[in-house]
Amino acid sequence: WKEVLDSFTAACEEAGVEMIYQIAEDSAGMRSAYDSLLAQQCDIIVDGYALEEVANAYAEEAVASGVPFMTVSFECPVEGAYSYGTSNDGLGEFFGNFAAEAVEEEWGGEIDLIVTANAYNAVPAMAPRTDNAVETLMNTPGYEYLKDVEWVKIDTGMDTSTIGANTASMLTSHPDAEHILYITCTDTFAPVITNTVQDAGASDRVMLLSCDCTETFINHIKEYADSGEYSTWYGSIDLQTSTYGEKLLAKIDAIMKGEEVEAYTEHSGVMVTAENVY
Repeated sequence: WKEVLDSFTAACEEAGVEMIYQIAEDSAGMRSAYDSLLAQQCDIIVDGYALEEVANAYAEEAVASGVPFMTVSFECPVEGAYSYGTSNDGLGEFFGNFAAEAVEEEWGGEIDLIVTANAYNAVPAMAPRTDNAVETLMNTPGYEYLKDVEWVKIDTGMDTSTIGANTASMLTSHPDAEHILYITCTDTFAPVITNTVQDAGASDRVMLLSCDCTETFINHIKEYADSGEYSTWYGSIDLQTSTYGEKLLAKIDAIMKGEEVEAYTEHSGVMVTAENVY
């Protein structure tokens, strides 16, 4: 989000567009920020709030009052609002397509167990990020057999306190699974998962994919790129958020000019692995 804000700020400054922003810590802060932006008579509101359940309410309010409104990150379902970013459905499809290629390359297309870790109850809107990945993979030619392969879903909640224990339990209860595809919604949970797998002596049995391409992942995967060894934490999606600014501004400009603009613009990321990290 810092990269999105920085790139958007830079794009606006270069184009001579006045941009003001407020940081909303929670739903109450969102109310205050929204009202403040309206009071300053902004021409358009760009919303970067991560929880769709909160953001959609403001999209509805803005559209009803005639204020142009655009969300960043997810596809807003509110008719009349605009969106730019990478949807959870889109991320799921991206995960699934990449997994099909990676599993073929590393394991000859064999998967014995599928595991997904997501904040299923805390942030249900994020579920497609992992679950659509599995559905996409199952529908890929050569992977139809996965419909008969066990799929374990781990609810992470909003912290890492239980993910290690749940991962250890999964490995203990599936000692014969030699090829475990493990997809988690963000990099946040990946280090704990990776360490747990390593402690269980199962590093070569697990392929872990995540999203956000944080500095932690970059440092991790560079070590494996240098050594040439197999990395359990195999890849992370780089959303290339530092490129959002000009693209956001271009869409905003078209909206303000009254041009016909697509409601949602999907942004595709890049899966970073040991092969392309440099």
